[in-house]
Amino acid sequence: MNTISRLTLLASLTCGALPLFAALPLFAAPKAGDIPLASTPREIEMGDKAAKQLEEEIAKSPKVKLLDGSKDATAKALLEKLNTMAAELGKVSARPGISYKVKVIESPDVNAFTIANGHIYMYRGLLDLAGSDDEIAGVLAHEIGHNARMHILRGEKKAKPLNLIGLAAMLAGLTGKNGSNIAAITPYILTGVMSGYSVEYEKEADSAGVEEMAKTKYNPSAIVTFMNRLADEERRRPEVTLGIFQDHPPSPERVAATLAQLKEMALPFTPRDVQGAVGATVVNSAERSTIKWNGAALIEIAASKTAPGQAQTRADMAAKKINELMRAGLQLHEISVSGDAMGARLSARGRDIIAVSQADAKSQNTTPVDLARSWKANFTRVFMRETLKGNL
Repeated sequence: MNTISRLTLLASLTCGALPLFAALPLFAAPKAGDIPLASTPREIEMGDKAAKQLEEEIAKSPKVKLLDGSKDATAKALLEKLNTMAAELGKVSARPGISYKVKVIESPDVNAFTIANGHIYMYRGLLDLAGSDDEIAGVLAHEIGHNARMHILRGEKKAKPLNLIGLAAMLAGLTGKNGSNIAAITPYILTGVMSGYSVEYEKEADSAGVEEMAKTKYNPSAIVTFMNRLADEERRRPEVTLGIFQDHPPSPERVAATLAQLKEMALPFTPRDVQGAVGATVVNSAERSTIKWNGAALIEIAASKTAPGQAQTRADMAAKKINELMRAGLQLHEISVSGDAMGARLSARGRDIIAVSQADAKSQNTTPVDLARSWKANFTRVFMRETLKGNL
């Protein structure tokens, strides 16, 4: 995930992004003994000035705002949650002395970025897209990884000589101020935010994120599941602004590198066990109870007039079994159908998932065996979708 695409923040404040700057080059990584545990004076100066200017410009914009925790209890709870998560991850990072400060930009764009001295900004669109706290933690761990690997200071040499006229003009157009005054501070934004990181820097931040998450309650598999979620969102909704995609999309190489790291660290890749994953849920109506897997229908059980509540009870029991099996790594070939005209069973690993009665079949104008086969076909579609997302 890119810390922020070029000008994505200002593009959301104004009208569109201009490809003004090249991505940062890769400089030699500092040795472990050379990495300070807390922010250096240079990072404090860069980061605090950049954060101050960014927030001043956001405050003047009619398009986006920062989430204000002082005006709303829900907003306060969200900010407290994000900052607690960042603190947990930061303490186990390579630089535990940095105090991370997380803020939310009220924009539907899917984006996140960090600047020096622990300033992390997350967009509302990204938080809405994340499927779990684990995936949010994965984003935070990645952003903390940029700070832990000192990417901002390592890339500063490249950022300084870049032409700032275009950026100053955009800021001036936003605020109505003279661009010359703004240009005096823009190097801090340019260095800390506006330049896209190299792919190698992104891989380093991914790696650092896995290391951090492995030391906490959060599942590091979520780094991969969120990359796959982003890729799926880009395919499904190409009109949505996915800022973190514009420079360095979560490439197959980055996914492969993260999976290899999990294996090297003897950490299992358990995408179905990512905390907060939806999994199998039951949706009830007067006519039927439907078991869905992350929104896709698996099994529909018609309601019985003679036994109210029976369909819901059966669906709840089957959903529980499906979740247990899926999180234990169930594979499609392990699902089987057995039975005859009198009744059938959908099973897996020697366990019955659900029995199919004649009443079930009659409600669907089919036979018990054929209904069980249709339910298995629904599992096939779910497995195919998970495979395409890289979650199997």
